[in-house]
Amino acid sequence: MADTAAPAPVRGSWRRLAIGLFAFILAWQVPHLRAILPIEQTAMLLVPIVAVCAVLAWRQGGRVWIAVAGIALSALLLSQSVGPPDSPYGWLARGWTMLLAASFGLVCLFAPAEAFFPRALSALAVAMALGFALLLVTPGGAVRVGNMVASELNRRNDESLARNRDARNQPSVKEAFESSPRLRWLSEETERQIAGIPKWSSVLVPALLAIESLIAMALAWSLFQRVSPVQIGPPLGSFREFRFNDQLVWGVAVGASIYLLPAFSEGRNAGLNILVFFGALYALRGAGIMTWMTRGRTMTAIVVLMILIAPPLVAALAFGLGLGDTWLDWRTRMPARQA
Repeated sequence: MADTAAPAPVRGSWRRLAIGLFAFILAWQVPHLRAILPIEQTAMLLVPIVAVCAVLAWRQGGRVWIAVAGIALSALLLSQSVGPPDSPYGWLARGWTMLLAASFGLVCLFAPAEAFFPRALSALAVAMALGFALLLVTPGGAVRVGNMVASELNRRNDESLARNRDARNQPSVKEAFESSPRLRWLSEETERQIAGIPKWSSVLVPALLAIESLIAMALAWSLFQRVSPVQIGPPLGSFREFRFNDQLVWGVAVGASIYLLPAFSEGRNAGLNILVFFGALYALRGAGIMTWMTRGRTMTAIVVLMILIAPPLVAALAFGLGLGDTWLDWRTRMPARQA
């Protein structure tokens, strides 16, 4: 890519991006997701990345007002209250947000020819390495931060459960539950599910934070591509063709080895986080293959129905397809179908 950026000739769909932004920004409203997201303030994670992209574009002749607006909105979001006033969680969330945005900006600055996904992975690696280095020099280190995040997840969970119980005690809702045992069972089952989430989400914070950060970078990159006439890199490709370097399969192998082998028992949590993160990447790759295979409306409807009925089964299938694509390359072996 040349040093001076040129306007992108192709723009993506605003409708799909709007749906993605809406889902990501409001994800914390869903009790199950609220107990999973390491950073609940998803807008705070997203906007600074857009601002960094806008500043880099301004250096190459882009519109200054986009950069100024991005910086101002980022400052506003970062200055707002995050979590309880007396909790250090807020500073932790703000610190990671700024670290991630700065890392993404540096990668974009020094690797302008790279596609989005290698940039995002590199930025994530830089941010994680710097974050780990900071943990090493911080009193209490990883244990203190882990306890802090676990406490925050439990606090959110307690709030969600309290809201659910308050809603269930409303007279109209009480009547509905009394007339429908099935509805009452569904509410109680939902409570049990929510109550059990922090037990494992607190263990998987590094992997979940990495996944959340990748989503934020992808949405920020797509949004910037649409609002700025000057681009600092290629747009996102089609999800149907999503793939990445096959060497990342070693991430799955290393994570599984550390988690499963008795010799690495002390590092099981680290192995599990590595396995979950790279497993999610391969499940996403497999989902792209499934989208490529099911271009017709009937097949798409069948896949959506399967997701609603048995999401773990679909996730396992997507992971298998994505992992198998490393050696089988499904999209070149199977004849392309017309949309």
